Amino acid sequence: MNGAAYILVVMGIFIAKGLGFFRDMVFARTFGATELTDIYFTIFTLVNLIFTGIGTAMQTLVIKRMNKASGEAEQKKFVTDFIRGSAVILTIAAAVMAVFAKPLTRILVPGVSEANFPLAVNITYVMLPSLIFVVLAYIISGVLQNNRVFFITSVMSLPFNVILIAALFFPGVDIFTLSVVTTIGWFLHIVVQLPNFYRLGYRMFIGSGGLKLGLGGNKEVLLIFISNMMFQACFLLDKIAVSGSEGASTTITYASNLFVTIASVFVVAMSNVVFPSISQNYEEGKTDYVRKLIQYIILTMFAIFVPFILTVSCFGENVIALVYERGEFTPDLTARTAMLFTIYTLGVLGYLAQELFNKVLYLDAKYKYTVIGTIAVVAMKLIYNVTLGMRLGVEAVVTATTVLFTIYAVNVALAMKKTIGNYLDKVQLIRLGKVLLSGALALAAYFIMKLAAPGITAVKPAIFDAAIANKLVFLGPLLVCGTVYAIAMLALGVVKDILARPEAGKSQKEN
Repeated sequence: MNGAAYILVVMGIFIAKGLGFFRDMVFARTFGATELTDIYFTIFTLVNLIFTGIGTAMQTLVIKRMNKASGEAEQKKFVTDFIRGSAVILTIAAAVMAVFAKPLTRILVPGVSEANFPLAVNITYVMLPSLIFVVLAYIISGVLQNNRVFFITSVMSLPFNVILIAALFFPGVDIFTLSVVTTIGWFLHIVVQLPNFYRLGYRMFIGSGGLKLGLGGNKEVLLIFISNMMFQACFLLDKIAVSGSEGASTTITYASNLFVTIASVFVVAMSNVVFPSISQNYEEGKTDYVRKLIQYIILTMFAIFVPFILTVSCFGENVIALVYERGEFTPDLTARTAMLFTIYTLGVLGYLAQELFNKVLYLDAKYKYTVIGTIAVVAMKLIYNVTLGMRLGVEAVVTATTVLFTIYAVNVALAMKKTIGNYLDKVQLIRLGKVLLSGALALAAYFIMKLAAPGITAVKPAIFDAAIANKLVFLGPLLVCGTVYAIAMLALGVVKDILARPEAGKSQKEN
């Protein structure tokens, strides 16, 4: 594993996601949380979650197939055929959805008023071409990652965020105009990657061979797509379930976006850097190295997500106030969004399983665990939302999602043992225990400060509406807790274990 590449990708994703944070801040200030924002975010979810889910499936498949190719020429021919076939199928799919745009919109925003329904349909129309742009962008990203081009793929969302922020600052911008700009932004994901794509000798549509629509002639892409849709489908179901309550869908969007944004900085970066190496080594039969690499990934992610969960649990409302609370985004919205943010964060293991560890099972064609697991989670979520969730409220809907995510993570953890062996051995469990102990000491420091000086950890200081500095007071105790955690990690030897990353077993391509 290339640690420098991982850090570079983390930096790239951090920059891109940081700009995405700012975009959401400007959006919250401009529009707040209304029925119009519910329409925009719910239909945007179709693109941002469902379409990107398809894109992620295609990205994973293209990496897997490229590593099975016998040479560079065969790889390039495969990529061109794959992109051409994908483009035709995606265009047909977008056209079919456009024909059924009205019933599709009814499904996405069932609680929308009749006055705003025509606008919702028009937004659906203008966002549907994003299906083509998003999936092709992810396929190109997979090709670049397999060729160790990591940074540009990690920042491919920069132009998207830039033009959206520019549009939000335009006087009098409305939701429909923003939807048009959003679709243009998805197209720019392709544009920003093309120079590197062509420099490596790949071509999108011009190449030898006839048009192929089968994408390899089997059902792998469908199985991977289904397996990658758990989070996306559950978030969408949550928004649909609360669509009758004005602003509720928007608060779920802010909370889930913040959760996924922070988690993806580390998980997606790790997946982008490590999966090509895992794929190549697995194809060469180096299972021992793959197991060591998975152990290293689990330890690293655990060391990151324990403080992440604790930070959100203790300072979540402070974070939401700092990021969103301005303009039309009121303190009441801050409290509601912070609660949802905290609940979603507790499901982070499910996110790690879907975005990274699912791919280990794909290599061994163990799709039954990921497909059946995903279908079961989504089906239980739908049943719960219809029978209980809508009556119990937004928090109940979101809590059920987190519980199901965690159950899915356990399912994937058990299945991985059948592919790579016992990766949770005694040594690994001791290491993870040390991380938990470090987190417990940091949490103890938080409660000590809260007892000694309650005001220092309060969400609303004495003069809350004064300078933004008042919203930064929580950074002091957060820094103290972080310092305690870091010292404990050093003293217990966890940092040393993380720095001693596995290096043996590199494939011929890496050498």
